[in-house]
Order: sequence, then structure tokens, then C-alpha cells
Amino acid sequence: MQIAIAALVAVLVFWLLGAHNRLVRLRQAARSAFAPLVSQLRQRHAVARALADASRGLLGAEATLADELVSAAQAAGEVSDQLQSRPLRGRGLLQLGEAEDALGHQLDRLGLALQDLTSGEGPMPAVSELLRQRDRLQQQIAVSREVYHRAAQDYNAALAVFPTTVAAALLRFHAVPEVPVGPLRR
Repeated sequence: MQIAIAALVAVLVFWLLGAHNRLVRLRQAARSAFAPLVSQLRQRHAVARALADASRGLLGAEATLADELVSAAQAAGEVSDQLQSRPLRGRGLLQLGEAEDALGHQLDRLGLALQDLTSGEGPMPAVSELLRQRDRLQQQIAVSREVYHRAAQDYNAALAVFPTTVAAALLRFHAVPEVPVGPLRR
């Protein structure tokens, strides 16, 4: 009887250890997938600031658009910096989504203003290059966002499978948000 109880306890301990290792691996995969996304968002912030500076001369009376873009880029950068230490926290990711959405809105406004203000020759070459960089980053961000989303889904799905839910509750594993940022605009 004692051997059967000892064997059962050993099986439970090994199962718990296996569940723990699997959850740690999946959570780490989500964290690893999030890192390139944050890096690309930071590049987007830098491009937005450079675009604002380069387009000030073209904007004239609408120069406040550049200031608003810089403010939005700084706000998004601050939220990104806060997420560096604890990347998979839901509230922080929601704040990042809001900040990035606001930045996207400002980028759209500036893009429309530049489109309206430029002659048939197009915007200055520096502004054109920054707009191309912005578009290229948007494509990279979309791919990185999808990679993160899939990793988060895998982790969250593992948390939802019984009996792993018991191990997750005992070991204090929590779900991660699957979509870190709101709709990113072009």
C-alpha cells in the first residue's frame, strides 16, 4: 500500500514538474516573440520623430501636426520603456496598444497633410524616405505581431487544458494578452 502511494506521489510530482517546464517554455516563447515587436515599435517611434522634424518646413501653418506627432511618439516610447521589465502584463500591453493607436492616428494625419501640401513633384526626398521606412516598419510590425499572437495563443491554450489548469493555478501562471497593440495604421 505504501509503495502504491509513493508511486502515485512520484507520478504527480513528475507530472507537476513536466507541466511547469512546459508552461515556462511556452511563456518564454511568448516573451521572446514580444521582444522583436517592441524593438520595431521603438524604431517606429524614432521614424515618427524624424518624420515630424523633416516635415516641419512643408507644413507651414499646420506645424502643430509635427508637435502632436512628436508627443505621441514620446508617449508610446515611455510605455514601451515601462514594459521592458515586465513585458507580458495585460494592463501595460493595453496601454501600449492605446499609445501606438494614438501614434498611428498622428502618423495618418501627418501623411494626409503632406499629401495635400506637396506639389506634383512629391515631398522632399528625406520625407519620402522616412515615409518608406514607416511603411516598411508597419509591415515588419504586422508580422512580428502575428508571431507574438500565435505564441501567446499557444501558451494560453496550454493554460486552459485540464489538468494543466490545476498546475497553472498551483504554480501561479497567468494568461497573457494575445494581441499586444491595437490596430496599427499604415
